[in-house]
Amino acid sequence: MAENGTDCEQRRVGMPKEQHNGSFTDASLLNEKKQRDREERQSIVLWRKPFITLQYFFLETLINLKEWSLKLWHRRGMVGSLMLLVSLLTVAYYIEGAHQQYVQYVEKKFLWCAYWVGLGILSSVGLGTGLHTFLLYLGPHIASVTLAAYECNSVNFPEPPYPDEIICPEEESVEGSISLWTIISKVRLEACMWGAGTAIGELPPYFMARAARLSGAEPDDEEYEEFEEMLEHAQTAQVGMTILYLNLTLFPP
Repeated sequence: MAENGTDCEQRRVGMPKEQHNGSFTDASLLNEKKQRDREERQSIVLWRKPFITLQYFFLETLINLKEWSLKLWHRRGMVGSLMLLVSLLTVAYYIEGAHQQYVQYVEKKFLWCAYWVGLGILSSVGLGTGLHTFLLYLGPHIASVTLAAYECNSVNFPEPPYPDEIICPEEESVEGSISLWTIISKVRLEACMWGAGTAIGELPPYFMARAARLSGAEPDDEEYEEFEEMLEHAQTAQVGMTILYLNLTLFPP
């Protein structure tokens, strides 16, 4: 009896140690599997495994097309209404009539807004070059409008040639009638469209991260930390440069 009791106690003492060792073994096996999967993913590139890469690409494309087709079919009423609206706008665009002046005005505004939205997207995406379209395009535009407003004592620039060229209006304006809010109201459309473009440029990485989270795939720790650090530095630098440029533009020394 005493020997049996001693054996039972030894089993009870030994079980947690075995379970503990088993958990360590499972964790190490899981880490090894993650490492192998990571190396396998990194090796699947077009110049190393072109056939496998193209196979995965076409399979993923087919899956996405199937999902999008099902979504469009479930929303066929909205799709039909949108196609009807596009057809009516196309007919109105090509038919001659008195409405063409409004069509041209809307077209001009649309292209102008699309131009600044595109620049905002480029500023957010960067394309690996650190492209900052505020310093290259929006900032100089605001500066030119500001200088012309103080020179002409007005922001009612004749259109055309504005915005391609800024010419002072013929009517005289009161001296000192230009304020900060007057200039802001003149460039608010361009600034808002550029800001909307920067927001749109942030959507692809958001959806990619969301898809990875919903799929249950954990990002690689090292790569994820590097990405977060790089994103934080980029956002800090962009905000600092924007504030500095605005201060130099609107409040010159």
